Amino acid sequence: MGPNTIDIIAAFTLNFLQYVTSDHILPCNVTAIEPCKGKNEVCVQKTLQCVCEKGFIRVGDDCEEPSDDTGGPHGATAAIVSIFTIALIVCGLVLVVRKYNLIEYMRQKINQRRTNDVMYEDVMIGNDDPPLSP
Repeated sequence: MGPNTIDIIAAFTLNFLQYVTSDHILPCNVTAIEPCKGKNEVCVQKTLQCVCEKGFIRVGDDCEEPSDDTGGPHGATAAIVSIFTIALIVCGLVLVVRKYNLIEYMRQKINQRRTNDVMYEDVMIGNDDPPLSP
C-alpha cells in the first residue's frame, strides 16, 4: 500500500508549517572548527543556532555592521527636487506677471485709490450703454 492523498497533504502541511515558524537559521555544531557559515556569526550552545556577534545586525543571510549613512542620497535628491520645484514656480509667476502686466495694473489701482478718481469702467461694470431715445 502506497501513501494516499491525505498522507501527502498532511506531510506538505506539516512541512509548510515548520517552514513558516522557523527562523530560517541552520543549526550549528558547537564542536566544529567553524560552526557557522557566515562571517561575524557565533553559535549559541543553548539554542544551537547561529546569531550575529555583538555590534552586527542580520541583513538577509549575512551579519553586517549597521551603517551610519542614513538617507544620504535621498536627502540630496529631495534638496535638488525642492530647488527645481521652487525655481519652476518662480519662473511661472514671473511669466504670468509679465504677460498680463500685473505690476502696471497694480500701480494704476493704487494710484486710483490715492486720488479718489472714479472712472467710467468702475461705475458701469456689467451695464451696457443706455438705449438711445428717439
